[in-house]
Amino acid sequence: MSGEMKFVYFGSSEYSKGVLRYLYDAGYKPSLIVSKPDRPKGRGLKFLPTEVTLFAVDKNIPLIRPESLKDKTVEKKLAIEKADFFLVADYGIIIPTDVLDIPQIHSLCVHPSLLPRYRGPSPIEYTLMKGDAVTGVTIFEINKLVDAGDIIFQKEVKIGPEENYFTLRQRLAEEGAVLLIDTLKNINKREYSLTPQDQKKVTMTYKLKKETGKVNWDFSAGEINNLIRATLGWPSAYTCYKDKRIKILSAYIIDEQNSASPGTIVNVNKKGIGVATSDGVLVIKKVKPEGKGEMDAWAFVCGHRVKEGDEFRD
Repeated sequence: MSGEMKFVYFGSSEYSKGVLRYLYDAGYKPSLIVSKPDRPKGRGLKFLPTEVTLFAVDKNIPLIRPESLKDKTVEKKLAIEKADFFLVADYGIIIPTDVLDIPQIHSLCVHPSLLPRYRGPSPIEYTLMKGDAVTGVTIFEINKLVDAGDIIFQKEVKIGPEENYFTLRQRLAEEGAVLLIDTLKNINKREYSLTPQDQKKVTMTYKLKKETGKVNWDFSAGEINNLIRATLGWPSAYTCYKDKRIKILSAYIIDEQNSASPGTIVNVNKKGIGVATSDGVLVIKKVKPEGKGEMDAWAFVCGHRVKEGDEFRD
């Protein structure tokens, strides 16, 4: 595309880097990248760059990291680029209307859901938590409201039964980049239309909190497994065993009934720890005990003398 269209890329997260990497490898190189400033992260609260910043530095692409896009100096810098498009993927900062109006053609966003379903910051997590079998990617023209602009193109993506946050995020980043490239080509040929979103079908997502990962054993095995898959990135599903917090990293479902109360361990073997729920048995395969590294459930059983009849607590 290099000689045909010029674009500025806005993004910050790992998902955004995935989209950008695919675009770059396909020959679509931004003239400028805009990402969030370094932020304190982790237990030590060290100031660390975004994933997109790291990519820009590695590929020697011009980069700015403004605290605000309302700064007239920043607006001038963006205008100087004379870009055909602004392309946005999980940037994380609201873009003012004055900035959205700068590109000569469109400001476009690639969003990992089938809008208007799952607007907001956590579409992938919500998709998995709800147990959806199908999701997708949407390319839309950005307006001043969150993820509310007119849709240009969408593509459905089927979700595998064992897919988790990391694997689905990677697939949606790649699918989003492919659809974005197709969109740019179609816009260039003027073979596209803008379709307003159906306001009656809007659903919103919100940032996950630490307590989102708390397992309620009164839920069904399917619902709990969906939570595990969805929160694997953060905050991770967790429960307690003998007053110690345990993160559950992977599990599978056995569709069988038993008389044990939810949270009770009903079987223990090298395949995992079977736990009663309100409907079915959840077999835990991998855990991360408080203060320790990841381990197979069997290693946890051996190290903590876990036995049938013991309980996991909310």
